[in-house]
Amino acid sequence: MKRLCLAIGLLAYLGSADAFSFSQLASLESKNEPAKILKFNQQQVSNQSSETKPVSQPAKLNADPTKTANAVTCFNNKSGIGLSQSKDLDGRDILAFPLDKLRNNVRYGFIENYKQGFSRIKKDGVWGYLNLCGDEIIACQYEKAEPFNDGKALVKRQDWHFVDNLGIESDGLQNIVDAKSLSKGISLVKLKSNQMTLIDNNFDKTNKPASSLYDEIIVLNNSTLAVKSNAKWGVFKIGEGAISELSYDLIEPSGKDNLFKIYLNKKVGLIDANGEVLWKPDFNVITDVDNYGFVKGISDTKQQLVNVNDFRVSKIYKKISDFDNRGLGIIQGENNLFGLVDKDLKTVIEPQFNTIGAMGEFDLIPVSKEVTGKGLKFGFINLKGLEVIPLEYESVGKINKKGLLVVKETVSCNLDEKGKKIGTCKADKVIDVNGSTVILPITKYPDAGKINYTVTDSMVHNCIVVRAYRNEDKNKNVKFMLVRGDDFKVITPEPFDFVQAVSKHQFFFVRQNGLWGTLDTTGKYLAKCQFKTVLMASEDYYLVQNDNDKYGYLDQRGKIQVTPDYASLEYFKNGFAIASKGENQVGLINKFNAKIIPFAFREIKFKENTREYEVLDRDNNRYMLNQQGECTQNCKQLEAIRSKANGSE
Repeated sequence: MKRLCLAIGLLAYLGSADAFSFSQLASLESKNEPAKILKFNQQQVSNQSSETKPVSQPAKLNADPTKTANAVTCFNNKSGIGLSQSKDLDGRDILAFPLDKLRNNVRYGFIENYKQGFSRIKKDGVWGYLNLCGDEIIACQYEKAEPFNDGKALVKRQDWHFVDNLGIESDGLQNIVDAKSLSKGISLVKLKSNQMTLIDNNFDKTNKPASSLYDEIIVLNNSTLAVKSNAKWGVFKIGEGAISELSYDLIEPSGKDNLFKIYLNKKVGLIDANGEVLWKPDFNVITDVDNYGFVKGISDTKQQLVNVNDFRVSKIYKKISDFDNRGLGIIQGENNLFGLVDKDLKTVIEPQFNTIGAMGEFDLIPVSKEVTGKGLKFGFINLKGLEVIPLEYESVGKINKKGLLVVKETVSCNLDEKGKKIGTCKADKVIDVNGSTVILPITKYPDAGKINYTVTDSMVHNCIVVRAYRNEDKNKNVKFMLVRGDDFKVITPEPFDFVQAVSKHQFFFVRQNGLWGTLDTTGKYLAKCQFKTVLMASEDYYLVQNDNDKYGYLDQRGKIQVTPDYASLEYFKNGFAIASKGENQVGLINKFNAKIIPFAFREIKFKENTREYEVLDRDNNRYMLNQQGECTQNCKQLEAIRSKANGSE
């Protein structure tokens, strides 16, 4: 006993030192005694020293196991693993044994983060606790175990007990079949009678509950409970007791701390953590919290918003939409008309429109309204409620990023093939955000009122792509038009089946009725639609074939440079192309369609290795041209053939 007291006293003394020898401490043990002293933590030393009083206790060596571990408290750290900075379950900064070092060990089924200085662990199927030094300070032996709660933890072997931070168990707690740790030394327990109540950390001594007995208790948050008795629910706050009458059919969490749903007569409302009623139970549904912190109450005849962050409550409306990414929501008033409210719950536009859509480009909002003598008309307003695009259309489309949109209006149309029967039809047209017409509606037979437009955000050569199609052909037979983005001038003389931009040379290939042509960026035809095929050739020229199966070339500007007169035409190489007008009529042209070799030869070959041309006449005489098209072999005879050909031409 004397040796034990000596060891404890020495430990208290060494607690004031910066470091000490583990071997010195161990040498104080009796060979016949178990090394219990090596399991003592800082609090154990404090408790024992108060009994033996060998020396005064240093102030910094105290009994709070939640304090950061250090060299003194961790004298028994046999693992040799350094301590690390982290946060415990309560968010406090701690220096402690790194629990990740144990999580790969298959013996552990559960390792919880530290709470109040202890980590709850499950090893080999039973529960125990580690201290901040990583010591299994309370051996794994329990069927169930709760986290530490103001110096004690609830554990179950056969009965429930309290265990303190020395591992000392209380007597068994009477009549308790299940338990859950809460806060402030209060725990929730279920009794053998199936009733539930609260107990404090002295229950093993007093055997007195800390609250009344209830039929059921639901944990709403760390300090607030929902309690039930005689089929009715109320709110209980730990440390304060019951703070609302037992008057609801149910109370449950809302998904937001300190805000709870209350149910009465199949209706739902909201209360705060103090039991104050924010919404009476008048709603069928309360939605989840949105991105702006609002929940919505919905009933058959009304809807309302409350901000769960500051408890601001909106006016009551018939309907309220979700807020968009600009923080605007559509509201329907008692007059059944629509307006706008913002996320500050300020009415931006009073309910006055038959329909109201989402705000689009240029901060304009599509709306409709009954116009006297004209019926329901559509247009756009701004956030001040002023008409920007007048309410005079049968429908309006989405404004694109450049400021174009499609509207449908009632216009005079030729409705028969003779053009004599004049009537009205609803036709699409394209306008800009100032209301100016960009593309006129189709009013003539047979397409009067039957051509729809779609404005896209696609841009080619600074031109907006507009799609045009008949009502029944939305997904096929679509034609394309181009509108210049700078001044909204239509540059396509007609809708085309296909438009392809040539970025390098700033013109367009266009196709109409299966034939290709070219268009410059002002809308002027460079070549009418007349070619069956267009192929990208070498040296920036485009090989084309007309509807008579003759070949020619377009230059890099999209203009016809080599008239389609040839039965066959090869790619340009060295600025020359082999061409043919028929059998034994092969020649060589340059990019200006000049005849470098007249069409009087059987064959011309391009030699890839030397970049020369080999020319063969009908008698197999051989002539050679260099890369510049100059004759290098049998030149006198070639010049005679050239002269004869030029004379006959």
